[in-house]
Amino acid sequence: MKKILFIILSLIIISGLIFSGCAKKETTTAPAPAPAPAPAPTGKTEILVGAINSMTGLEAMVGGEHRWAYQQAVNDINAKGGVFVKELNKKLPMRLVLADDESDISKAAAAAEKLIKLENVDFILGTVDSPMNVAAGAIAEKYKKLFVTTTFFTEMFADQKFTWVADSFFSIGNLAGSAAGCLDPVPAADKPKNFCIFIGDNPDGQGFGAGAKATLAKYGYNLALYEPFIEGSKDFSASILRMKAAGCDALIVLITSTDGMTLIRQIKENKLNFKYIWGAKGFWPIEFGEAMGKDADYIVSDGHWAEALGAPGSKELGDKYRAQFGATKYSVTIGNFYSLVQGLAQAIEAAGSLDNTKVRDVYYSGTFVAKGTTEGDLAFDTHGVAQFPAVALQWMGGKRMPVWPVTPDVWTLKLMPPWDQR
Repeated sequence: MKKILFIILSLIIISGLIFSGCAKKETTTAPAPAPAPAPAPTGKTEILVGAINSMTGLEAMVGGEHRWAYQQAVNDINAKGGVFVKELNKKLPMRLVLADDESDISKAAAAAEKLIKLENVDFILGTVDSPMNVAAGAIAEKYKKLFVTTTFFTEMFADQKFTWVADSFFSIGNLAGSAAGCLDPVPAADKPKNFCIFIGDNPDGQGFGAGAKATLAKYGYNLALYEPFIEGSKDFSASILRMKAAGCDALIVLITSTDGMTLIRQIKENKLNFKYIWGAKGFWPIEFGEAMGKDADYIVSDGHWAEALGAPGSKELGDKYRAQFGATKYSVTIGNFYSLVQGLAQAIEAAGSLDNTKVRDVYYSGTFVAKGTTEGDLAFDTHGVAQFPAVALQWMGGKRMPVWPVTPDVWTLKLMPPWDQR
């Protein structure tokens, strides 16, 4: 019996070894197949372009032109079939998705977050001033979402050291330089002598104010008064009295349209006779000229674009704007905002992709030029910045006449007569 049990046990052990060897051999010679690659995202039907816009608040007048230009650019690109995306081997239409920043820095950041997290946009376009673009750009950096903007002074942009933001605009020095340069054709004996710089007490104003100070020193003008103010003020009379006491005969100001209207009315009420008023941001909207009427005459405003400069498509864009809003509506900004969308479409096509990293890399390549835009050819450097010159225009009879760059064959700057001699 013991011998029989020993034989049975031996057979069991040998069988186990045989089956174990077979199993081991089978697993080593038949590895599991590799997973199939994920299918390409061929279901994409449109490019969602988020836009932060001042639909309400102090910047709403600027925001209206801003918004119209973005949408018109999208419409015009779509009318030609959309944007070709090589990775998908097809053209896709663009769709604009708006978020109101309420003309507020913190709300601009919230608007950027909403576009990224809730609307799931592919790219973001910026808003109307540098501080709000700083706030929104920080959100874009956080989520690594490409943010393309303008109305962002290039010095302030450089300070941020962004890597996911592209900017096309002019420098503070260029803008402030136009304020003094406009006076070049005026005979020396007639030029104003004592300047006031009047700026909002915020990062945008402080940055511009520093540039304006440097410009006046360069041109040899006297800075008689440097006066910060609180945006949204209803009464500038205290500041106006200080301007009078300092003997100011020229004013350089960075201001919103709403505040700008209040300021000019109160300057007139206080019988303060400037020879020269130059204003950035607030004096160029059409609504400013219409609201102020003849009191807008002789005031010089900055501008982002001038139809008369003749960049590709400028006249056609101006015609479309006037067809919608009226024959007297000549904008000095829409070509700038329109060019931003043109540049984004070209960057997508250059990347051949909707991947944010790939499109961002186009802007930062140092070789990308957005060609034939309404701002002309925009050459972006390795920091994602393209600069173009500021323009300045003088209100006269409801029109804006170009005074910078100096074009004496078109218009010559006229100094302001006293209020009671108009």
